[in-house]
Amino acid sequence: MNSSIKAITALLLGITLTGCSSVSKDTAWTMWSDGSATASVECASAVETVETHENLKLGRLVATPILSIATAGLLPVIVGANAALDYADRKNASNMMEACGKEPLKEEKILADVGTNTAINIALGSIDVGGAIPSAVTANATN
Repeated sequence: MNSSIKAITALLLGITLTGCSSVSKDTAWTMWSDGSATASVECASAVETVETHENLKLGRLVATPILSIATAGLLPVIVGANAALDYADRKNASNMMEACGKEPLKEEKILADVGTNTAINIALGSIDVGGAIPSAVTANATN
């Protein structure tokens, strides 16, 4: 009975969280909104990397709750993989900002946000509780 409740909770959280977007997508959206996403060829190329990070975010949202319940012994691996993918997404957003002539996110900020998310993941059994935030500059401890 207890595992049924966990499975239903994971399913509901997964469904609820699928509207979340990657930090890269949020950053690109912000830059498209202010017109800077096409500032140069380098900028446009950087913005094209969004799809990869968006697909990884979607995969994390679906796979993490399922794997957390199905393979409790792999929890440290799941948390570590999520942290690595979270870092890659944030670093990509920072690189995108730099390529488009904006100030990149500071490494300390990226690491602090990844650390916050990792702590949340551990506290909640490795379920990503991110949210779509339209501004990547103000975002990120919650995505």
